[in-house]
Amino acid sequence: MNTTNRPYKARIWLIMSIFLFLSACATTPNRNKRPSKTPQNVSVGSGPNRALAVYAMKFLGTPYKYGGSSPSEGFDCSGLVQYSAKKSLSLNLPRRSADQANYGQSINLSQAKAGDLLFFNTDGQPYSHVGIYVGQTYFIHAPSSNGEVRVEDYSKTYWTQRFSSARRVQ
Repeated sequence: MNTTNRPYKARIWLIMSIFLFLSACATTPNRNKRPSKTPQNVSVGSGPNRALAVYAMKFLGTPYKYGGSSPSEGFDCSGLVQYSAKKSLSLNLPRRSADQANYGQSINLSQAKAGDLLFFNTDGQPYSHVGIYVGQTYFIHAPSSNGEVRVEDYSKTYWTQRFSSARRVQ
């Protein structure tokens, strides 16, 4: 058996082990990043506009499309809200989230019921993003990040820092 290669192989093994260990340590999660996966077992709560939230849930996984306002082309945030409100409640909401923020009655977040609208400042403009409250601390929306309609928890730091207002549209 050739024993002259043992120190060389041991050094290679040590270097590879250190490299793998450091690589694993370098991939710690960013805790301020928005979650990208819809939580499991989210159910729609009660409320006067519950039908809006239930209808919007049909579109989970639908691709994000800037300016999109239908399931066939994809949705942006306000397109999802406008389309779902029209189909479920026969409401003709404005197209832009900033205009939707002027529709209906302003409510405190603590008063939100399923189907109420939640508005966020995601790009330096108040009311630049909108979602539909589902219940508990969840809302459904069409974010451009990770590109599909999904449910997220508004009590997460990302959303609480950006919350603008809540409105009841009916």
